[in-house]
Amino acid sequence: MISKSNILLFFKQKYFLQILMIIICLIPIFSGISSIPPLDRDESRFSQSSYQMVETNDYVNIKFQDEIRAKKPIGIYWLQALSAEVFGIDDIASYRLPSLFAAFLSISILWFFSKKIFGRNSALLITLLFSTNILFVSEAHIAKTDSVLLSLICLQQYLLFLIIFEKEKKYKLDHLIPVMMWLVVSLGMLIKGPISLIVFILTLITYCIIKKNISILSKIKPLIGLVIAAVILVPWIVSIQQSTDGLFLYKAIHEDFLPKLSGGQEGHGAYPGFYILFSSFILWPLACFLPISILFIFEKKNNSAIQFLLCWIIPYWLILELVPTKLIHYPLPILPPLIMLISASLFFFEKNEVKIHNVKIKNVFFSLSTLLGFGGILFGSALYYFTIKFGNSDNYLLHFISLLSFTLFLCVFVLTTIKSYFLIYKPKLISSFWQFFLVFKNLKFLIILTSINYFLIFGFILPNLEKLFPSKLIFNELKTIKYDSISSIGFHEPSLVFFLKGKIILSNSHEGAIFLAEGKNNIVLIEERHLKDFKFFAKNLDLNLDEIKNVQGFNYSKGKKIKIYFYKSIH
Repeated sequence: MISKSNILLFFKQKYFLQILMIIICLIPIFSGISSIPPLDRDESRFSQSSYQMVETNDYVNIKFQDEIRAKKPIGIYWLQALSAEVFGIDDIASYRLPSLFAAFLSISILWFFSKKIFGRNSALLITLLFSTNILFVSEAHIAKTDSVLLSLICLQQYLLFLIIFEKEKKYKLDHLIPVMMWLVVSLGMLIKGPISLIVFILTLITYCIIKKNISILSKIKPLIGLVIAAVILVPWIVSIQQSTDGLFLYKAIHEDFLPKLSGGQEGHGAYPGFYILFSSFILWPLACFLPISILFIFEKKNNSAIQFLLCWIIPYWLILELVPTKLIHYPLPILPPLIMLISASLFFFEKNEVKIHNVKIKNVFFSLSTLLGFGGILFGSALYYFTIKFGNSDNYLLHFISLLSFTLFLCVFVLTTIKSYFLIYKPKLISSFWQFFLVFKNLKFLIILTSINYFLIFGFILPNLEKLFPSKLIFNELKTIKYDSISSIGFHEPSLVFFLKGKIILSNSHEGAIFLAEGKNNIVLIEERHLKDFKFFAKNLDLNLDEIKNVQGFNYSKGKKIKIYFYKSIH
């Protein structure tokens, strides 16, 4: 018979608490996976292309409606198509599942990676802190390449680490692990082109240079890698080139890759230093610990494992800063080593003094830490503003939860500030005032509060910002109307195409008027700025227009309010 004392003893067990912490961190990743509407623009383009793959049974070509989509290789589309076939082709969640499962894989790999470098006791907490990163959690919710790519980069770098650092002569190290590593690198290239290979080469070459040891190059079996890459990549490349008459690679290079290098593609240009400036957001909630992690790196600069992590970070970061096109998620491939180093610095300085004797310099470090911590408050403020601006004003629960979320952002800021204070200053005499705050410097509070906040944001706040998702509003209205065909003028967002499963014609004012004239039961959607031109062409065609409905919202892709009118022709 199980006694009450035995039950209490079980709940006090170390492993139970660890499992509980893991569950707390994993729940937010699932939150909103189905309820957050399809996002513009990349997610909806990927999802629609994958949907068309399933519908047409064509697993070679990548198309968005009738247009060749040459943005990324085939890998992500195969994963999304497989998920859609298994879990259903209509729900956006099916297309997000590969990103979600990849996030779990990244967390698992990072645990083994951290255990190798920092030991078992630190590994779990490092992994949990990684799972609280806002960039990581956000990408886990989006149906595109980056979360999947991250998991493969984590794995390839871990295998490279094993090849370099394992001293014992083992068959699997000499043969099996290099094969696995090249397999993973090649799969990464099938997901997002050369990024995985670039990360791998930069890490390897930089490490060989600082160690002045090129013998490492023979350990990775480059010829085997070339064969594996050819086997994985060449069959599809040949097939897609044949089916598109050589157009796919031309478009991929000249319309996607080269524009990123030559200038700010699609208006996403910025000067070098962009990612340093936005590190407060990229690394939240651990951004405030970045200054002391630099001290930790200097302290451990001769440690080979730390050097490996720096070889992973620095060259790639420099390239990101130099490339003109900049997007907030581009640093994702170097997020794992950044989080590992920041987390390790917390453990190190928890037990050791920060080697700064000048109080003024300590003040500078603490000020920098505090400043970097403000990113969360700014994010929380923006989220609350969006709630007021784009949420239903009558939804009092939404406003309450949004205010609660902002409060949690504020609490995390306070906790990280307190933690930074204790790490930097190491007060010898703890007054009764500081004794009150001493308990709050525990990182578990940070993990729990952050996870709860993500649950609120992704599970409730974002799905209820109705005006922020005009495509969903349009789709809901269309479900109440009987029509044969539909065309949209001005509003050409991919999310609307995905909602309607490609059964929509994207047109201009003249084409839309002709479309309306040709069908007795056709509907035209017109963005307000095109309304005058549309009515001009409709008048020339002697159309008798009937405004059925209208929808107002905010197009975040263009950063402006929009109003969409629904028109039929009275015959």
